[in-house]
Amino acid sequence: MRVLVVHNRYSSRTPSGENMAVDDEARWLAEAGVDVVRHLVSNDAMVDVGPLARVRDGIGAVWSVPAGRRFEQVLDQARPDVVHVHNLFPLLTASVPAAAARRGVPTVWTVHNRRVACVAGGNFRDGHPCHECRRGWRVPGIVHSCYAGSRSASALVTAATTVFRREAARDRLVPVAISESMADWLAGTGAFPRDAVRVKYNGVASPVGPVPPAAGQRGFLCVGRLSAYKGVRLLLDAWARTDVDAELVIVGDGDLGPEVAAAAARDPRVRWAGHLPAEGVAEELRAARVAVVPALWDEPFGRTAAEALAYGRPVITTGRGALREIVDDSTGWVVEATVDALAAALGAAAVDDEDVAARSRAADARHAARFSPEVTTEVLVRLYKEVRDQG
Repeated sequence: MRVLVVHNRYSSRTPSGENMAVDDEARWLAEAGVDVVRHLVSNDAMVDVGPLARVRDGIGAVWSVPAGRRFEQVLDQARPDVVHVHNLFPLLTASVPAAAARRGVPTVWTVHNRRVACVAGGNFRDGHPCHECRRGWRVPGIVHSCYAGSRSASALVTAATTVFRREAARDRLVPVAISESMADWLAGTGAFPRDAVRVKYNGVASPVGPVPPAAGQRGFLCVGRLSAYKGVRLLLDAWARTDVDAELVIVGDGDLGPEVAAAAARDPRVRWAGHLPAEGVAEELRAARVAVVPALWDEPFGRTAAEALAYGRPVITTGRGALREIVDDSTGWVVEATVDALAAALGAAAVDDEDVAARSRAADARHAARFSPEVTTEVLVRLYKEVRDQG
C-alpha cells in the first residue's frame, strides 16, 4: 500500500508537537511495511515574518492554485492508494484535498486542532476558555485578532479554514480525530456526523533502555509551552502552597518564562530547565517521580501526559479535554483546576511511595495498550485499507 502524507510544517523556531506526531507516524508506517511518500512544505520558507505577510504569501486568495497544481503533479508521480493530510495552512490550503478528490484518491484528514472553527485553534483567549466563535459566526476571532495578533491575518485564516471545511464535507474526506474529545468537538461543529469521525490516538514511543522506578525519585516534572493556557501560573501557585521536600522541574519556554524564573529565584525547590531537545526531556522523565499537566484549555490530545505514561510516570492533571482519556484514577490524579486541589495532589504524590509505584505500573500498562507505536500504527493501517477498499 502506498500512502501520500501531506503536511504544512510549523516553523522550526517553535517546538511543535504536531510536527513530531506527523514525523513519528510516517516513520512507524514505513517500519510496518507501508510505502510512505511525503509531500511537505514548511513555514520556514516564508521570507517576511510579519503576520499578514505570512498568511498572504501562503494562502493568496484563501485557495492556493499553485499549491493545488503542484500537488496534482505529485499525485501523478506517486499514484498513492490513500492521501493523508494533516495541517494545510498557510501554504497548501483546501486546494490540495480538492485535487485528490478530482483524481478519485480517497483522503483521510487528521484533525490536530480546532482551527476549522476557532481562528486561534484552541478555544482559549485572554487567559480563559473562549467559545464566542461558532458555526456560521466567526467574527469574534477576527475582532479579537486571534491569529498572530492581526485582524487582517485572522480574516484571511478564517476565510481559508471556512473554505476548507466546506470542501472537506463536499469531497468526503474521512476525518480522523486524535482523541474522543476531539471527535465529539468536530461533530459538534456541524461539519461531520459523529459516526463518520474516526479516532486514532497519537503514538508515543517507549523509552530506550532501563528506567528507574518512579517511587525512588523526588522530581515533579512539567513539560510544555510556558503560556497561560498550559496552566503554568496555576502550578506555580499550587507548588508555593506545599511544603514538600521535592523538586519541581519546569521544561519549556514562552511568554511566562520571566514568571517561572522569578519563582525559581524565590524557591530553591523550583528548577527551570528552559527548552530542551527530546533527549533532554527523556532524561528529565527518567529522573521524575510524577509528571504534572495542569492545562486550563481543552487539550486535543496531551502528548506530554502520554509520554509520561510511556516512562511509567503517574500524571497529576486537570483532565481538560483529552487528558481524561490519557490519565485516569489508576494512572494518576485528575483534579479540579484550583490551587487547593492541585496542591493536595502534589502533596499526596510526594509522600506515598506505594501509591506512586502502583500508579506507575498502571501507567506503563495503559501506554502499551493505547498509545504505543504498535497499537496506533495498526489502527491507522486498518483505516487506510478500509478507505482504499471503499474507493
